[in-house]
Amino acid sequence: MRSTSAARPWRLSLLAMLSILLWWALAVRFAYDGYWNALYCTGGKVRMPEWLESREPLYRVTGPVGYDGQWFHVLAHRPLESRESAPYMDAPRLRVQRILLPLAAWLLAFGQFEWVDPAYFTLMLVSLGAGVWWTARLAELRGASPLWGPAFLLLPSSLSSIDRMLSDGPLVAAAAGLFYFAETGKWRAAWTVAALAPFIRESGLLLTAAGCAVFLWQRRWRLAALWACAPAAFFVWLHSIRDLPPDFELAWKAPFASAIRLILQPTEYSFAPWLRRGLQGLDLASHAGFFAAILLGLALLWQRRLELASPRSVGWTTGVLFAAAAALLSGFEIRYAWDDFYSYGRVFSPIFLVLLLEGLERRRPALPAALLALVAARMGLQFASPAWRILRGLTGL
Repeated sequence: MRSTSAARPWRLSLLAMLSILLWWALAVRFAYDGYWNALYCTGGKVRMPEWLESREPLYRVTGPVGYDGQWFHVLAHRPLESRESAPYMDAPRLRVQRILLPLAAWLLAFGQFEWVDPAYFTLMLVSLGAGVWWTARLAELRGASPLWGPAFLLLPSSLSSIDRMLSDGPLVAAAAGLFYFAETGKWRAAWTVAALAPFIRESGLLLTAAGCAVFLWQRRWRLAALWACAPAAFFVWLHSIRDLPPDFELAWKAPFASAIRLILQPTEYSFAPWLRRGLQGLDLASHAGFFAAILLGLALLWQRRLELASPRSVGWTTGVLFAAAAALLSGFEIRYAWDDFYSYGRVFSPIFLVLLLEGLERRRPALPAALLALVAARMGLQFASPAWRILRGLTGL
């Protein structure tokens, strides 16, 4: 890919946001009966607060349990009343600790009920657009075309956030921003991102850990101590919500137990045999791509061990830490982040971002792009049903 004047990062970012907004508008119009809150993926049998349903009739998906976006919907409307909303959440402490995006939406809406959803969607758009911009700039810093920037939207975290209003996309956008600030010497901005990231999702703590590890390796003790203080506010927040019902309980099973079970116990899709086997084959391809990404992520630190003085080492270390976390969590039950292709891909998306940037730097992006494509292709099928309904609505089929 070669850079062109029309491919400047800000234009790519704007185009990405407009494309996402267009997709949402078409999906709401033709697939979700005009309900914008359908984007939160509220389960058909999930109990929601009366104060929410009385003022905002909810679109219910056909599945009984829905997905995580439904809890962010509740929190965004009343972020300061999380204890009152806790009975409606599956894991209240886990959901409430991810308060930044819902709280920011409420503040942007000035607490006005009818403005909260548009504010939330706006923040999601801006964060994903920022992820595209930062990825494009990081590509330019490596001598590659900024046209690689929209690859950010193919990350499982981005796809899931577009599809179900999850926090994973904004977190990986924050990771891209941190990498950019570190590489351009804007360390105050990088520290601020590291301090805020855990409030988006607790795995943002790994961004802080990466910075600490790099500065410890470089024997820059003062900076290491400063970065160790970055998540202090988040830990205070965790302490303040300690009385909420606990999160999922994890029990050690065996090394890679959950990952192995994904392969040995494929999902039994309720479709015709040929389609079920096809989906299971795509699942296996997604698993293979992700397992390979983990191995490459773990190998990255060894490959770059003599270059840890570089500002880019924060990015490499982040990739290693997320790969190590993926490998470690695969040994626990319940599977949690290893439920299916949709779960592990979005939770550990920073691995793909780091590998892609590494490939651009080495002028060999084909392998990381291929591994990402295996996971993104399977996740992309989640868009097939609304896409078909959009097509029917536009063409009158």
